[in-house]
Amino acid sequence: MKLIGKPIHIALGTMAIAAAFAAGVVAPHMRHVRTVRQQVASVQGNLEFLGTRIDRAQKIFETTRDKEAALKTFDAAIPENVQLGEFLESVDRLAQEAGVEDKNVTPAEAIIQKDIGCLPIQIRFTGRFASVYTFLEKVERLPRVARVQQLELSADDETPELLISTMTLHVYFRNS
Repeated sequence: MKLIGKPIHIALGTMAIAAAFAAGVVAPHMRHVRTVRQQVASVQGNLEFLGTRIDRAQKIFETTRDKEAALKTFDAAIPENVQLGEFLESVDRLAQEAGVEDKNVTPAEAIIQKDIGCLPIQIRFTGRFASVYTFLEKVERLPRVARVQQLELSADDETPELLISTMTLHVYFRNS
């Protein structure tokens, strides 16, 4: 019977040594592994947060770049001085392309504000409705900032299919 008890003692002793090893060596490593996992999760959270901030910064950068491009376009649309000759040549060309006739252009006195000036121009012309419409549409699309402030249309007594048009156009410029 003494032989049967020895393997149990050996087994129990082995288990006790394994338990002591687990308690002394493995358990601290498991705590360390748990701590490292928590640190990794924290770093991952920080990386996600930073990634979100970087994405937001990229979008802000792109928006700023787009706004700067739009501002350059806007600066080109409002020149430093009146530059009326070039503008009136463009208007005349558009009138010819649209088929309006009897153009009479009368600039008024400029209205000067702090940084921006406005030059009212009265343009009188005649043409068929489609021609008048095309002309007005093209004037509104000019790259320079100019807006139709007033428009009067009336039928020509002698030729009813023609419209007599009087338009007040404000042309803007930077006051430098």
